[in-house]
Amino acid sequence: MYSRMGMGLLLLRANEVSGAGSWQAGPVLLEDNRIVAVGTQALSTAPDRVLEVEGSLLPGLIDLQVNGAGGRGVEECTTDALNTVARTVWSGGAVAFLPTLISAPLDDLLGQTAALADWIEAWDGVGARPLGIHLEGPFLEVPGAHPIDHLQDPETESVQALIDAARGHLRLLTLAPARRGAIEATAQLRAAGVCVSIGHARDDACLSECVAAGAQMVTHLFNAMSPLHHREPGIAGSCMADPALSCSLIVDGIHVHPTMVQNAFRCLGPERMVLVTDCMAAAGMPDGVYSLGSSKVTLADGQVRDSNGTLAGSAILMTDAVQRFLEYTSATDGTHVAQLASTNPAQLLGLADLGQIAQGTAPGFSLLTDDGHVQALALEE
Repeated sequence: MYSRMGMGLLLLRANEVSGAGSWQAGPVLLEDNRIVAVGTQALSTAPDRVLEVEGSLLPGLIDLQVNGAGGRGVEECTTDALNTVARTVWSGGAVAFLPTLISAPLDDLLGQTAALADWIEAWDGVGARPLGIHLEGPFLEVPGAHPIDHLQDPETESVQALIDAARGHLRLLTLAPARRGAIEATAQLRAAGVCVSIGHARDDACLSECVAAGAQMVTHLFNAMSPLHHREPGIAGSCMADPALSCSLIVDGIHVHPTMVQNAFRCLGPERMVLVTDCMAAAGMPDGVYSLGSSKVTLADGQVRDSNGTLAGSAILMTDAVQRFLEYTSATDGTHVAQLASTNPAQLLGLADLGQIAQGTAPGFSLLTDDGHVQALALEE
């Protein structure tokens, strides 16, 4: 489970230590929830305990889009359900995540957001650490698996109500730039410290204006948006071409074709691509019927679909996303994994303490094994 150490000096040895853009051999020395030394400097002090691990040590992976896992949905907003989600996310190799709510009536979203804030504030270290809340809606155009009746324009009052309900825990909000009021909402959210992500949009209308107002990210590139075409870039092509935008991708082999994952990685580079799962209650579970928001969806043959046949989130965990990313792209080592699934998410959320293995940062680690699996690393004895 996520480390809250009070164990004296711990020397952590791995085959390799990886961070965004760097790859080195060497130990890591930790004390009282802080990294105090990396590399040869870590050997200058006698530790109280030594932990040897096999594989490449990565900064803890962060999943920015988790609708549920382990048979439970984030929208349930109970301690039992959310702890189950957190434990399942941890079992899939991520040490931290954003519990994500999809579109619902505003009053329902306000209650769910407040309940998530309660759980985050009371979280006691069970499973992966909740870093805050991701609201994927209701300010969207293309519904995807969201109930179309619940989509609405981002009016100043409703945006502020959601910010207030989250009590400082709203980290990420996805909106469609062409919705009336989206530009003003982007500025309003950025002023409140919220990362604004572009998504569920019909076209690139008002995209540049939202970017100028502070939008930083794109939610699940290619999905629930106008497609890329050689005579019309659509919002997907326009987002890829804008250096101010980082783009998340669901790399499950279903939402995006492997060749398009490779093309996106080549276009965006490691600095602008983010791995997410967009997982829901079916993640880590057998085939069957599960809930996503207020809807029932079916997991069969690795695909989650609603009653209309629309993809409705994924059933993968971060280890699955990493394995497929390494398989589909030219990436060959942990530096790219660290960048896409830890450093970039942390930077988008403005969390300088995470996403790197460096002196003074908080310990949270994932391990990349030789066969491409990732595991969250527990440091407690």
